[in-house]
Amino acid sequence: MTASGWSTAEVARLAGVSVRTVRYYHEVGILENPRRLSNGYKSYDVTHLIRLLRVRRLTGIGLTLEQVRALDSRAVDVDDVVHSLEDEISARIAELRTILQSLRSVVTGEIRGGLPPGIDLSGIGARITKRDEATLTVLDTLLPEQQRAGLRQWLTTSCDSAADDEFEALAEDAGEDYRGELAKRMLPAARAAARNRQKKQQSGPGSPRDIGIALNGIYHSAQIDVLIRVATLLEDETEESQSDR
Repeated sequence: MTASGWSTAEVARLAGVSVRTVRYYHEVGILENPRRLSNGYKSYDVTHLIRLLRVRRLTGIGLTLEQVRALDSRAVDVDDVVHSLEDEISARIAELRTILQSLRSVVTGEIRGGLPPGIDLSGIGARITKRDEATLTVLDTLLPEQQRAGLRQWLTTSCDSAADDEFEALAEDAGEDYRGELAKRMLPAARAAARNRQKKQQSGPGSPRDIGIALNGIYHSAQIDVLIRVATLLEDETEESQSDR
């Protein structure tokens, strides 16, 4: 401190703010300009320091500069400001809880097998294979939401665990008859998943080509053939059901 007062850098340091903040407070009128010395330099006194400390304290607990200005002019009631802050803080706490819940889901899924968020396998009887995990991870991004829900339901529905195991171990040269029989045994899980789908279709970020490339990288040709057969059987059932109405 000089005999005549503080410089901008000095008063900013004492108040615990940046020089840019001091200059901004001048621009928006929240801090009065100091007097200037004969050499043109600004000279801040203790009233400026007190003002900076007050503004810093009030903004630190959540007030905006407009609210600080309103309090200065007595344009608002202190209790109203406190209640407003309480509402904002409560909303922020709820938001942080949601973020924390999502964080737990993401981290838990990644640790337990690289699964996307929102997929909880606890208490599910179905066994999720590495291919299932890969499918969920990729298609959970490429498909529209209602189809993603159906996919999760299908892969986590335990209708015939033996069929799931056989599909996982299916040889690439498996015969046509065996593929058809396996598709029929896998149909109940697909049917259960279909019940949860919404009728209105939405577009997802992935095109059919993108999805095809992804599946070809996860399953071999015989497995893809079985999946196509399951989808065809399910579609035939749906059309037959609609025609009977």
